[in-house]
Amino acid sequence: MLEKASVFFPTFSQLAADYDLENVQAAASQDEIVNIEKNLNLPLPQAYKNLLSCTRGFWLMGGVVQFDSQHPFLHPHSVHAKRSESADYLCFAEFFMEADGDQVMFDLHGGLQNGEYPIVYYAHGLKQKTRLLASTFTEFMENFLTYPSFNS
Repeated sequence: MLEKASVFFPTFSQLAADYDLENVQAAASQDEIVNIEKNLNLPLPQAYKNLLSCTRGFWLMGGVVQFDSQHPFLHPHSVHAKRSESADYLCFAEFFMEADGDQVMFDLHGGLQNGEYPIVYYAHGLKQKTRLLASTFTEFMENFLTYPSFNS
């Protein structure tokens, strides 16, 4: 998986092996990716589809970061959305940078901008629940393993 992912996410692929990579799942087929978009009723960024074409999921750091086959899903905080027209966020991973139960999500508010959604961190225990982490999925993938929270 890391060799295939290195084409799209070279920094992530270089660092991930040092972060206890486990529970690596097989790649999603193109048909599976199309079905994910169809079921969500919204387009996924190409960079995220590139990751899915490498693996359907993996864990890092004993589960601190969890990309899994239940992702992506419309976030329940999105006004209990069932359809993309009323959804605000699309969760693509569990991301316990600050606390268990936190997540990283595509911010769907403005739709795709140049083929991308901004990436936000959802901190369920804070008053200000979301904050911007990256402008693109590639930026997120290439930088998150260098966040100070993971290197302290």
